[in-house]
Amino acid sequence: MRVVTRSHLLALLILVCSGTSSPSRSISTDVRVSGTWDGNFSGLVEGTGTSQTDTFVIELEQDGSSVKGSIRFKGLDLSFPLSGRIAAATFTYTAKANISPKCEFTLVGKTVVNDSTMKGSQTQTNCEGTAKGEVTAVRR
Repeated sequence: MRVVTRSHLLALLILVCSGTSSPSRSISTDVRVSGTWDGNFSGLVEGTGTSQTDTFVIELEQDGSSVKGSIRFKGLDLSFPLSGRIAAATFTYTAKANISPKCEFTLVGKTVVNDSTMKGSQTQTNCEGTAKGEVTAVRR
């Protein structure tokens, strides 16, 4: 039988504590998107090749990585609920609402955000078709 001495325990403790793992730090590199954003969409309608451009305002509230808010397109009297997530500098989001009893609107986007701008891709679908293109937005 082997006897474990204090020196053995001390050596083991030093070995364990001097491992290669470093203290875990939670340093967030996530950007903040809360606020009002003025945006533009420019894309093509699938199947027809027709160009589509839209101007909109996004109101966002961020809680950690979760984002919620609304999007309002110029010329429409409707605000659509929007939800999404932030991971580092990437904001992914969706919006879905009924435009009329027989027409549903769906929006899916992915942007890279810095302090004052967003830029990325967006897909917009309604009863008239699906448009895919680029989206940009500037913080007010």
